Amino acid sequence: MANNINFAVRLHQGGFEYAYLREIFQAADRLGYDGASLYDLMSISTLECWTTLSALAAETKRIRLVPMVLANLYRHPAALAKMAATLDVISGGRLVLGVGAGGGEGDHKAYGLPYPSTRERAAMLGEAVNVIRLLWSRERVSFEGEYYRLTDALCDPAPLQKPSPPILIGGHGERHLLRVAAAHADITNMRADMSVEEHEAKRRVLDAHCDAVEREPSEVALSHNAHVFIGEDETAVERLLAEHAARHGMTAERFRASLSNAVVGTPQQCVTKLRQYTDYGISWFFLLFPEPVSVEDLELFANEVMPHFKPASAAR
Repeated sequence: MANNINFAVRLHQGGFEYAYLREIFQAADRLGYDGASLYDLMSISTLECWTTLSALAAETKRIRLVPMVLANLYRHPAALAKMAATLDVISGGRLVLGVGAGGGEGDHKAYGLPYPSTRERAAMLGEAVNVIRLLWSRERVSFEGEYYRLTDALCDPAPLQKPSPPILIGGHGERHLLRVAAAHADITNMRADMSVEEHEAKRRVLDAHCDAVEREPSEVALSHNAHVFIGEDETAVERLLAEHAARHGMTAERFRASLSNAVVGTPQQCVTKLRQYTDYGISWFFLLFPEPVSVEDLELFANEVMPHFKPASAAR
């Protein structure tokens, strides 16, 4: 996994209609992106993540479908294992299952859901991923854990991907969340616009947790969330930054300074920035384009940036 560079369009669907999401997912599919994602929030004006992602599976052909990330306490892991297996089957094996401990206390309380301590939520997440993997094993499962219990449970049909869909675990807490990621994740995802140095510091913690559970650190791929402001030339870039600076009530200079770790500039400048991360070992990039996302921005990035990181055989 670490040798392949993957680019996914990260969408925050709150406030947008389904037709817009369909347009962006289909554009990403057509342009050769590796995936597209939606977030999992409840108490805002937004389409629910899993239902929408399932609909978009039928609207696309090749991109990976990534919930980014599901709050563990919103759905029982046994039910989620069945839901995920079904989506993997109907999408032709395109699911990346993103899960997290659930950082939104307000959403949980609004919907009458429990919201225990970070330590306990992390422990529940680890046990939940264990339950999901057991149910994906194609065998009947009985399980007696601290938080979850199964009796002769079966997940059939199993996921199409073998041995299973990749599991992405979101969160950057060094004491609890990275320990869960070390034990269970195929991919980790932390906060947006981290510097290479920040990734390196987190990687050291993750590697130590991997050693503690006797797992090879290379089995856990790193991902990076990046805001992207791309323009055909310097003039277009400056115009884009000025427009978004005005939206935020900032000067263009101050807005640009706030994007020091973002991917900003002409296509070649974006390539140079991203190369810092790929050289370090980042293999997944979740790209946050200015919203509403422009298909023209997706096209420019796909045509002028992605080919620098993709073998010729992977060209669409």
